[in-house]
Amino acid sequence: MKKRLKIAMFFSSDPSTAGGVQEHILFLTKELRKRGHKITIFGPEKNVLPYINYRVIAKSVILPVPNGNWGNITLEKKDKIISKIIKQGGFDLIHIHEPYIPFINWEIIKDVTLPKVATFHTAWDNDSIVNFINPFISLFKEGFSKSFSGVIFVSKIAKKRWQDLCKKNVIKQVIHNAVDRSFFPIKKEKTKIVNLLYVGRIVSRKGLQYLLKAFNKIKKDLPKIKLTILGEGPLRESLKEYVRNNSLGRLVDFKGEIIGKEKIRYYQNADIFCAPYSDESFALTVLEAMACGLPIVGFKNEAFKEILKDYPYKQFLVEPKDTGELAKALKKLIYDEKIRSVISSWSIKESKKYSWEKVAEETEKLYFQILKYE
Repeated sequence: MKKRLKIAMFFSSDPSTAGGVQEHILFLTKELRKRGHKITIFGPEKNVLPYINYRVIAKSVILPVPNGNWGNITLEKKDKIISKIIKQGGFDLIHIHEPYIPFINWEIIKDVTLPKVATFHTAWDNDSIVNFINPFISLFKEGFSKSFSGVIFVSKIAKKRWQDLCKKNVIKQVIHNAVDRSFFPIKKEKTKIVNLLYVGRIVSRKGLQYLLKAFNKIKKDLPKIKLTILGEGPLRESLKEYVRNNSLGRLVDFKGEIIGKEKIRYYQNADIFCAPYSDESFALTVLEAMACGLPIVGFKNEAFKEILKDYPYKQFLVEPKDTGELAKALKKLIYDEKIRSVISSWSIKESKKYSWEKVAEETEKLYFQILKYE
């Protein structure tokens, strides 16, 4: 019989909003519990997801980062509460997501001697401004490798960006993200309107500004289209102003941030998923769209070369920031229902490769390997 572990799982991403890290932890811990493990999740205040056994230990402070995203730091709610929790918890190991985020993660890394696992969810493209940090990552190898026994990367591009932190003694493994099986296709009623869907934070690296410009180019030729936008972010008001100034208000609908079953319905009722992202590591939204049978149109990025390497119509993934080519791709996919049907079948089949049960199984194996359990 396998040993049941007691795991402390820490994350610093803002839990008051939806995001890939937050959802990853929700589904991973759900599956680890099914395998008999006891998980305590520690994170910032204002959580909106249905975590089990969640303890608030920090405040999340949102800050801009160079690539047009918005990141965060975490500050302790009470002085020295972390060390007290760990000492009293009787945990077998600690699992920290995005360990580079200050300051709570740094305190845990410095003060806690239990075996530790890190998961890196973040990556950036070859031409990203963030590449300026690449030469500095290896400078932290010694300290990182003393603190962590194992590292998980959610994609090959994430491993490429962060592996220089790890000496040979650190166990390294790529364990991809997965998709919740609540996302599945439904039979749609045929309508004359083609529904486009964007899901993501409204920050510059997610590319909604380019999608709207491409959409504006095709609106005269394709009046029976609609773009629905799910998400929040600092660019929302300026992009809503762009919509108003270009008379797109009737065709573009900002719905705000939607989570849970309601979000699934938007995927199920869409015809095309738009992913104009850059600096992605492994987009959960793309997997969700695929599970609902949606064709994908968007920008080429390092993550998509991995997730969509066998995509049957790669011409629908165009060069980043090229709104002209994005408009052409959208137009062709909107017109050609047969191509949409072919891609839909491929998307559903491909998405089945990514299950949270498999993610939990591979994560558990890594835990046991680190702890030297059979």
